[in-house]
Amino acid sequence: RLGGIQSPTSTMEIVVPVRSAAADELRDLAVQLEQQDGFAEVLASMTAGHGGTLGGVWGSSCALAAAALQRTCPATLVVVLPHARDLDDFCEDLSLFSEAAARQLPAWESDAGERVLHDEIFGERLRLLKSLHSGQAPAVVVTAIQSLLQPVPSRVELQAATRRVAVGDALDVDQFTRWLTEQGCQSTTAIELPGEFSLRGGILDVFPPDALSPVRIELFGDEVESIRSFDVATQRSIDSHNSVDLTLLQPNRTNRTHRSEERRVGKECRSRWSPYH
Repeated sequence: RLGGIQSPTSTMEIVVPVRSAAADELRDLAVQLEQQDGFAEVLASMTAGHGGTLGGVWGSSCALAAAALQRTCPATLVVVLPHARDLDDFCEDLSLFSEAAARQLPAWESDAGERVLHDEIFGERLRLLKSLHSGQAPAVVVTAIQSLLQPVPSRVELQAATRRVAVGDALDVDQFTRWLTEQGCQSTTAIELPGEFSLRGGILDVFPPDALSPVRIELFGDEVESIRSFDVATQRSIDSHNSVDLTLLQPNRTNRTHRSEERRVGKECRSRWSPYH
């Protein structure tokens, strides 16, 4: 206190270190868990390519166990929850015990025929799939049984639905905008939603369904002069890019080859599920 008045600066100097210490203590729990006899045995079994079971794990302790497993996981750790509604809470709990980046594979909440390109869930699922195929996989993927039973495009389908545009490339605008339209992209005067594009003179704006922000491709004749992501509301540039991969897939497409596998996995899940597991 200064002259009987509490100083905001002195308060921050006291509070911030306390919060930092608490966060360190929570994240240290994952390290301590690894050293426990029962957990160490499960970890050794899984490292050897076998299975393992942890009893009595529920609530936030599930996230703690996942944080400990992720520390020694050689690749992406996939956490499958029984209900899609639990994904957000689990990710919040996981952030308390680990600094590892976690991404969600959410479940569709609509029927195949009702899905649209600007669907937020469609964009999130597509964004995660592209990161897994591109070698930029997150440390942890959190999903639910319902999500895994829903079809996803194959690697081949993703590649076929993706066009790369790079600075210095020649771009046939008519052919490219025709491809955008064929993929379900809507032409508009000013883009606002994923799945829209706008062509004004030598400027082509495209908002792919998996992108967080649209991209602006500036042309000099038929040559790509610059590529920038920008904010829809302010139209201000966010970042410049040497190239961009634009993926456009119809969200209501169903991979028929997935159906037999979907029925098989669903049957196994129903027959093996027990509230005591």
